[in-house]
This record gives sequence, structure tokens and C-alpha cells, in this order.
Amino acid sequence: MKPGMSEVRGRRFLPTSVLGLLLAVWSSLLFAADPLSPPKGREVLTVTGNLSVTNAVNKAEFDMDMLAALPQHEFSTHTPWTEQQHHFRGVLLSDLLRRVGAEGSEVRAVALNDYHHDINRELVAEAPLLLTTHLDGKPMKIRHKGPVWLMLPLSEYPQYDTKRYHELLIWQLKTLDIR
Repeated sequence: MKPGMSEVRGRRFLPTSVLGLLLAVWSSLLFAADPLSPPKGREVLTVTGNLSVTNAVNKAEFDMDMLAALPQHEFSTHTPWTEQQHHFRGVLLSDLLRRVGAEGSEVRAVALNDYHHDINRELVAEAPLLLTTHLDGKPMKIRHKGPVWLMLPLSEYPQYDTKRYHELLIWQLKTLDIR
């Protein structure tokens, strides 16, 4: 028998360290490939581009319940488009991209009116970009900049409270294209 192998009733086994490594790799691949169910409700956000997890042909579609099932984050902030501070709740863009196995150097965010902005993935990793689904505790509606509004906590991070970052805070967000 080779060194490092164990034997039980005449059968040879890999060393436990190798077996542990294989199990870790297998479980991480299993998580990365965790299937994404199709939306049961009205689709509110579509992710396209370089994805490893999809639920439709070459894309991942999300309804409100699917977005709510992802880790939720919240903050209160002022915005240039509202008269007072509001409370925003939703999923971090970085968490959503991780869920769909997104690979690429930028994300093109597109609104219902086709307004779009390209966001560098480095910014996605460092800034708390929130896909807001609830404003002041209520689900966002299209007529009130919803159902998804990309937002930053401008009051907490004044470095993002500039025209450059305001341009990427897209309301009525419909698509994220990973490039």
C-alpha cells in the first residue's frame, strides 16, 4: 500500500486531506451551479450576458419574490430626485451578480425607457449599489421609479453624491447586461 493511503477491510481510500479537498471543490461547484427557478410572478429584472446560472435561454429572469429571497440590505438617504430622506431596501448588485455567476468587467444597466449606463465591476465590488425594491417600506411601482431602482447611500458616502454617480442610479431598471 502507498504511503498516505488507508485500508479498511481490504479496500484502499484516499488520504482524508485529499478527500476533504475534493469535497470542498465539489460543494463549491454545486453551490455555483445551484439552479435558478423560473419566475412565478411578473418578471421585473432580467440579467443577460456572461452568466453561469440562468433560468431561461441565455438569461436569468427575476420576479419580486426571487429578489426578496436574496440577502436584503437597507439604508436611508437623500437623493437629488426626492425632497426628503427616504428608506431604501433591496438586494446588493454584487450579491445578485454572484448568484447568477456573472463574469465580465462591466455591467450595462438599462431602464424601461432604454436609458443605460455602464458600470465597472470594480465599482460594483467596492460600492454598496442597491437594487431597491422597497421605498419607505412599500414595494416600488413603475409610476414611482420602480419596480427596481439602483441606489447608493449618498448621505453616508458623500463621495458618491456627484453627477458622475447620479448618472448610474437608474430607476425603472429592467436589464443588467454583463460584458
